[in-house]
Amino acid sequence: MKWLLITLFMVTVMAAGSQASAPWTMYDFGAEVFDHNNNWSPVWYGHKIGNLPSPGNLAEGGEGFDLEGLHFTRNGNTINLALVNSFGYTAHSTGWDRDYNLGDLFFGFDGNCDQYGIDVSTGRLYQVDSYVGIPNTPGSYYGTDIAAEVGAWEIEDGQYLDDVNWVMNEHQGLETNPMNGFSGDTYIWEFSFDAGLISEFDNYSSISFCQTLACGNDKIFETYPAVPEPITLLLMGAGLLGMGAYRRIRS
Repeated sequence: MKWLLITLFMVTVMAAGSQASAPWTMYDFGAEVFDHNNNWSPVWYGHKIGNLPSPGNLAEGGEGFDLEGLHFTRNGNTINLALVNSFGYTAHSTGWDRDYNLGDLFFGFDGNCDQYGIDVSTGRLYQVDSYVGIPNTPGSYYGTDIAAEVGAWEIEDGQYLDDVNWVMNEHQGLETNPMNGFSGDTYIWEFSFDAGLISEFDNYSSISFCQTLACGNDKIFETYPAVPEPITLLLMGAGLLGMGAYRRIRS
């Protein structure tokens, strides 16, 4: 039984070491490239625009402005994010002959969504002090209830924490339901950073992410409950096994 306890301890240490040293890996799309935001918008426009197609009332439809999904995982002490959209960094409106840039990716804990942000144009992580909403440009929803609903668009001021690992790639053929003649190309943004940069990752009940683009036509809003890290579960399981073995020895 003594050797059982030693073996459990060694397995736990080895697993902890492998978790701590695991490199950042690219998002594994699997069967969930898109989530429920694909081809619709969680913004209610009041005139039946925003659900399907997502969104837009011009002949171009909404595929060119589609924020399609966001995925969040934690691997050891590494935070991984994957953002899916249909336009990369800039969505072009042929109707307005204007470009609308992707907003920064905001997140927060326990009901907040704007405590921290990743500047998507620079790859920098900030603790957010202030932000601005969608800009006052032709074709945007500036000054409307929609602007208030989509919330933060770009970081205005904040405390710089660190650069994040990030990459954005275009993928063809992933969109199973392209609309109004658009190519259906999909852009995947991947971000990775150290959870130790943000103290709230030590103790939180939920984390929320939000993002929009400059016209305010669509938004991402995703909330994830806190889940134990794999290494935490392993340590807990090893501890329980050890306690059980110890009790059997004592009895």
